[in-house]
Amino acid sequence: MTGPAILLMALFIIVIWGGLVAAILMLAKTDDATTGELGSAPGTDNESLLQVNTSSAAH
Repeated sequence: MTGPAILLMALFIIVIWGGLVAAILMLAKTDDATTGELGSAPGTDNESLLQVNTSSAAH
C-alpha cells in the first residue's frame, strides 16, 4: 500500500470508530425518562403510569 492510501485508511478508521465512541458516550449520558416522543409530558412519570395500569387491570 502506498503512503496516501495508508493515511486515508487511518483517517477513515478514526472517523468511523470515533463516531461510534461519541454515539455510545452520548447515549450513556442521556436520561431515558425525559427523552422520546412524550419526553417529560404531564402524566408520563412512573407513578402516574403505574396508577393507570393498576386501575385498568382491576376491571
